Amino acid sequence: MTDDRSQEAVLAQYASGQEMGRLSATPKGTLTRLRTWDLFDRFLPAPPARVLDIGGGPGIHASQLARRGYAVELLDPVRAHVDQARAISAALTASGPIPPFESRIGDACSLPYDDASADAALLMGPLYHLRDRDDRATALGEAYRTLRPGGRLLAEVVTRHAWLLDATSKGRLGDPQVWIDVEANVTTGASEAEGSPIGGFFGYFHRLDELVDEVAEAGFVDIQLVAVEGWAWLLGDLANRLSQPADLLRALQLTEAEPSMLGVSPHVMALATRA
Repeated sequence: MTDDRSQEAVLAQYASGQEMGRLSATPKGTLTRLRTWDLFDRFLPAPPARVLDIGGGPGIHASQLARRGYAVELLDPVRAHVDQARAISAALTASGPIPPFESRIGDACSLPYDDASADAALLMGPLYHLRDRDDRATALGEAYRTLRPGGRLLAEVVTRHAWLLDATSKGRLGDPQVWIDVEANVTTGASEAEGSPIGGFFGYFHRLDELVDEVAEAGFVDIQLVAVEGWAWLLGDLANRLSQPADLLRALQLTEAEPSMLGVSPHVMALATRA
């Protein structure tokens, strides 16, 4: 990460280790997790493929993939995340015949992996914390370098209008400062954490055409965009629906790649292949 401000902001945001509960503590987080794992099941190469979980946080996704039989290696710049991931890996190994996954501190823009050595690369966070397009290009280029020919990229971004939809759904548009922040975000893609009334983070919100361009410029082919949460995160009864989520997840599969619906999803994943 060449932007020092971005690096400092990301490290400060996650230093507490609270990321551990993000994908289970709320209905929206649970939806994100279930949909992400569904996409992994359908779009990753079959286990025991080697998967690089770049910016993998505290290991929530890595542990699921390890349970599924993948050889997973996690990389994250935050010490608290790496410590949590190592603890999860140790607990998995202690509880049954699941091989440990490796976790280390590192930067998505300078991967400590050999060329053409992995079957899949996950970028489930780096692209929405790298504000500078050159940094995003570097991260995607590094993922490309480490993948074998035919290897799969799954790269997630926050979509450009996610905050506007969130603020609207929460009835917060009566606050003039919220309007200022949302309009700035929609116009520039930039988000701020410090002093933001909409509770944001230091990062970048993508336009969908921009995501396709960035992935293509890194050399990837067969690019497809899919919505993660899709429209379901806006449902008022989401918690109830997630008590038995099969029908909702099936409905989201049917609409996940529909161009007219992609922009309503707070996260969109680019699926692509190394040429």
